[in-house]
Amino acid sequence: MELRTKYTGGHTDTILCVCANSFKQLATGSENNQVCLWDCAEGKVIHRIRPAGSSQQNSEDDVTSLCFSLTQPHNLYCAVDTAIYLYDTRCDMASPMAKFEYNKEEINQLALHPKDTYLAACDDSGHIRIIDTNQRKLYKTLRRHTNICSSVSFHPKLPWHLASGGLDCSIYTWDFSRGRVFASLSTQDLNFEDESSSVPSSYTVNPPLVHSVSYSNNGDLACGLENSTIHLLDFKKRNDIGVKRTFKGHTQGVSQVIFLGNDLLSAGNDGKIILWNTPSGSSTDERKSNNPNVSDVNKDEASSSASSESTGDSNESTGEAEAAGSSYIRHVLDHGDKVNWICPFQSDDKSLLYVADQTDVVSVYSIMSSGST
Repeated sequence: MELRTKYTGGHTDTILCVCANSFKQLATGSENNQVCLWDCAEGKVIHRIRPAGSSQQNSEDDVTSLCFSLTQPHNLYCAVDTAIYLYDTRCDMASPMAKFEYNKEEINQLALHPKDTYLAACDDSGHIRIIDTNQRKLYKTLRRHTNICSSVSFHPKLPWHLASGGLDCSIYTWDFSRGRVFASLSTQDLNFEDESSSVPSSYTVNPPLVHSVSYSNNGDLACGLENSTIHLLDFKKRNDIGVKRTFKGHTQGVSQVIFLGNDLLSAGNDGKIILWNTPSGSSTDERKSNNPNVSDVNKDEASSSASSESTGDSNESTGEAEAAGSSYIRHVLDHGDKVNWICPFQSDDKSLLYVADQTDVVSVYSIMSSGST
């Protein structure tokens, strides 16, 4: 991963979230109720707005999540406090096309259904509101988390499936059409100790709060935890979630996991961004890996301490990480600042990564996916 450029001059406060569309536009949201729309070709701001509406222009609520429509990339959803605003970026964005006020507490993440038909919004109450984007009304409310629901992700192939994670140390998979849980996993039940490791603390001292969940194109589900671990989950049965792989490379909480195709990226409070080797092929136990670089979860636990040590202050690529004993880390980027949000994006023949941290600047990196040479 190499730094290509930085976008400056858009925000005056910390950028919290980032998303990109197929029109080569980037949207960024920050503290104090500000959204910027950027021209990625020029790195310049096209629009700068305060989504809370003309009657609340002085609102200091944070913009906590953004997402572009998949079928109409000019449509941008913005989450501010408990409300969601829909804008048409082809216009001056002076006022929203629609406003959704179904959440009762601050929204943490927005996620769009692969067919663009539903929008999920999870919030601090632990509830997940599912909005019908065609009829622009509430479709369903999912209630099971007992603490903040921090992250939500739709399954890429199963049309009624959704996953969520929260600060109650729980991961749920849902049939959101019925509002029912398919399966659940308590991360407190996972074994994080590695007797062979001399690396201290974070795996066992910090609670395994779930900060982020993300589906790959294959339907693999990854989760990033406060105790600095990442888990690739295995759906052995419809109602049974197990851990298929455990990845250890961060030294502080994992703020985000996200797939670029089937490549897994993670960002942490340690300021590191890691590109991981993951199994290829379809999800669940129809795939039993023969890849020598990917072992079962027990062997993974034994070798993962080397992954953690290999990150150090290094931003070197695969070769040195593997030489240090890690067969999982492909590349470690030492970004430096605590990462708030990452957004991988395929532009022409280039894979880019947009990074928001504790500053008002967006960093743009080029990344090498598994299909790159």
